Formats: sequence, C-alpha cells, structure tokens
Amino acid sequence: MLRVLLGLLKGGIIGGGLGFGFMQLGAMPSFVHYLFYGIIGALVGFVAGKPFWRHETIWTPVVKAIVGFGICLGLYALVVKAFGDPQLAFIGPGVTVSKVPYALGAAVGIVYGIFVEVDDGGKKEADKGKAEAKKKD
Repeated sequence: MLRVLLGLLKGGIIGGGLGFGFMQLGAMPSFVHYLFYGIIGALVGFVAGKPFWRHETIWTPVVKAIVGFGICLGLYALVVKAFGDPQLAFIGPGVTVSKVPYALGAAVGIVYGIFVEVDDGGKKEADKGKAEAKKKD
C-alpha cells in the first residue's frame, strides 16, 4: 500500500508540475505534445521505484526511463486518438483533455509511477535474509 501511495505522489507531482509548465508555454504543434508526455514518462521512470543511486548499475533506471517514455507517449496517444480527446464538461464548455496538460500529465505520471513503484519497490527484509542464507549454503 505504501508503494502505491509513493507512486501516486511521485507520478502526480512530476506529471502535474511538468504539465503546468507546459501549459504556460502556450500553443505548440502536436508532435511536441507527444514528446512532452514521453518526457514525463522518462522522468517518472528514472525517479520512481528504487533510488537510482542504490542500483548496481545506472542502466536499470535508464531502461525504466526509456520504457516510461514509450508507455506514457502511448497513453497520451490512446487518450487523444483512440478516445477522441474527451471533453471535460465540468471544467467548462469546449475544454478537452489535451487542453489541460497538467491534469492528463498527472494522470499519466500516476499510472506509470504506481507501476514502477510496485514493480521496483525492492525486496523485503525477510526476502533479503532468505537470499543471504541461500548464498551461504
């Protein structure tokens, strides 16, 4: 449960913060939107989970960042293209998901952040003890 909460916080803060900054830049071409959501995924993949300085090599966080780039870019494409850029009537008339990047950025960051935190949360102390005992035998 703690890992889910950490993924929610890390992904939400990174995605929402970058989304707010992106919104302040104004209108951009559509390919920049794809790049932006990929960057959210890369940053969440690098930060979420086990801290990058505790990995045996730097390649594990780098691979998580590369995979996160692709996953979050795909999530954006799924929402905008497959679902037809849904309207958010509770915000205002004519407001679509792609027009509020801080909300979609936070959602995409949360989805990938929870996935990475749960997957890469590290071993429990009991599992570490069993693994060390197995090595000694």
